[in-house]
Amino acid sequence: MFNFFNEVKENLKDSNKLNLDTFNLVNISGRVLYVEGHLGLVTLSKELISFKVKKAVVIVEGKDLVLAELSENTLKICGIIKKVEQV
Repeated sequence: MFNFFNEVKENLKDSNKLNLDTFNLVNISGRVLYVEGHLGLVTLSKELISFKVKKAVVIVEGKDLVLAELSENTLKICGIIKKVEQV
């Protein structure tokens, strides 16, 4: 059975150093970033949004970033997404 998030994880594991075992992340055309499994926001500005995931923090850099949705474990960031990295 096809699993969209598993397919995205496999593709990202090969090209990035993000640990996606504890959360799901989908970047749609550099304009929308959808995340499942976040543990809370750390930073929120128009150029930088960071959030906690298990054992790390994910940093999203860009322009005109907006937190479009936020729930207990999901979030959606809209804007011009230039960089996503885990520290």
